[in-house]
Amino acid sequence: MDASAAVNDSRRRDELNVTLPDSARASLEFEESQWATGSVLDDSFYTVLPSSKDAAPGTLIKLEREVDSTLFTIPPATALSRFIFQSKALNGSAVPVSGFILWPYSPRNLSDGFSIVAWAHGTSGLSPNCAPSHLKHLWQHFLGPYQSALQGYVVIAVDYAGLGVERDASGKRIVHEYLASPSHANDVFYGVQAAKSAFPELSNKFVIIGHSQGGGAAWAAAQRQALDPVEGYLGAVAVAPVTDPLAEPDPIRSFLAVGMIPGIAATFPEFQPGDILTPEGEERLDLILQVGACTTTTLTLLAGVQLLKPDWTANRYVQEYQKLTVNGGKKIEGPLLIMHGETDTSLSVEVSTQAVNETLEQFPSSQLDFVRLPGISHVPALTASQRLWMDWIGDRFAGLEVHPRHNGTILTSARPVSAYQPELNWYIERATQFYQTR
Repeated sequence: MDASAAVNDSRRRDELNVTLPDSARASLEFEESQWATGSVLDDSFYTVLPSSKDAAPGTLIKLEREVDSTLFTIPPATALSRFIFQSKALNGSAVPVSGFILWPYSPRNLSDGFSIVAWAHGTSGLSPNCAPSHLKHLWQHFLGPYQSALQGYVVIAVDYAGLGVERDASGKRIVHEYLASPSHANDVFYGVQAAKSAFPELSNKFVIIGHSQGGGAAWAAAQRQALDPVEGYLGAVAVAPVTDPLAEPDPIRSFLAVGMIPGIAATFPEFQPGDILTPEGEERLDLILQVGACTTTTLTLLAGVQLLKPDWTANRYVQEYQKLTVNGGKKIEGPLLIMHGETDTSLSVEVSTQAVNETLEQFPSSQLDFVRLPGISHVPALTASQRLWMDWIGDRFAGLEVHPRHNGTILTSARPVSAYQPELNWYIERATQFYQTR
């Protein structure tokens, strides 16, 4: 984007900000306080050159080998790199995608290099400024990427297309294809390929783990591996994964559908958002995209509004998009560990269970391991199951045989469920005074 376009975007955003409800404005200001390097429009890293237009998928486009770690709130004795690579959108077109690499001080070392965990993040938003590589805490911090790095794995994490890099090499605005799991899986595989080309000291072997939107990416990666095998892939972990958004109960189903609309429109040019959105729903989605709202502001703006027309699920383009992006009932290759909390109100465990059952009915020899977590909701599924997925990842790198448990193993808690912290009730912020780190 040129300077004049950036100024115009900034002015339009400021004008729209005035019309926001107080709660949404406060939330938006909080989200902006989490940016590590200002807006992506002001960070030259996220701009790609026209010369990269014809780069093949998996090609490294840009690399910041050593990022100033003091701009981020990452654990002590970890280092950060950022990179941009070429990926493929749902329709097969080339698209540049950004991401980060989190380096442990002393990585686990295989015979051919450092062990890789590819992290697929949960929903951060629909706009470029919602990219995890752009946020001080890299979005899911100690819930996944930090803990993996602290256990000695080099963490390769992609932002997904449309988050971070705003425009492609031709200057066209990139749409974030929200919940298009096959597209996100492309980003993960091509991101690993590009990172390995930048850093030859990395092993060829890697495991993918994702949560929520990223759990869908991990599941889709296992499905992609059955169609387009990638050397070095050892398996995937899907925690609280998205599988079939249309099967979710409302209001979650409506929230997910609104987020998917830009991706549907990008895939099917004949589709018009007004075909399924109410006038107020159209207004809210436009506002979300124009102010660059991320997750918390988006949920604030969507709550309490009749977003969709009564018959929206019957729309032919919604149905076609669903067929292209749904997880479950498709062949997988390699081991896949799925874990889901039984009190998850963001993505239903019963929908995941149905997707597991459909997969096993069609492909009974699948190396699929399904674990249910009683009394656990959406985000805590990552921490409740951390011991399991850490051990599982370690076993994959150790080359141990997989013994899948198809029947939905139920994890038991040491103490009564009511005794446990139910939700995330803290956030990470940079210290500004000496006594805050003592």
